[in-house]
Amino acid sequence: MKKIILFLFEGVELLEVASFTDVFGWNNIVGTKDIILETVSYKEYVKCSWGGELKVDTVIDNSNIEKFFSYDALVIPGGFGKYNFFKDKDNASFRQIVEYFYSNDKYIVAICSAVLNLLSTDIIKNRKVTTYLLDNKRYFNQLKNYDIIPVEDEICIDKNLFTCSGAGNAISLSLILLERLSSIENREIVAKNMFLNK
Repeated sequence: MKKIILFLFEGVELLEVASFTDVFGWNNIVGTKDIILETVSYKEYVKCSWGGELKVDTVIDNSNIEKFFSYDALVIPGGFGKYNFFKDKDNASFRQIVEYFYSNDKYIVAICSAVLNLLSTDIIKNRKVTTYLLDNKRYFNQLKNYDIIPVEDEICIDKNLFTCSGAGNAISLSLILLERLSSIENREIVAKNMFLNK
């Protein structure tokens, strides 16, 4: 059984969350049925950018953090600063998880603005990454403040680090992660059943 942490910050964009919950939910119906996705945060309820609130499966803290070291992938959906998305980027549990996953070559996926929360840990070094490319490239220009290689691509894959430029890329990255955790054939089965392969 493989396991994914879907780490949610306050102000997360729901479409970026749903892309992963749906693809891996469908996998448990029509696919390999052997990948668990768990929503995790530093608090029990997380408000979303456009309204609504999500109750996470697990609140992470010092008492349970080692449980997550056995997981296979860390996914961080993005959100909007206006809705406090960047407020808790220095959360100690988040930093520990990122450090463990990065140093052990596990999959790390950051969607859109989540790349900035990921990089603020100062753990990711000398890797190619992208982020939101519009709005005068104000998010992308912030990448120059980190010891990484900024690339102006919608999707950027550097070894086990996946980043992308927006919510519209989240489904693509969820399918890429599904393929990496299972197979091309399984990805095709799930995509076909979700009408995502047209």
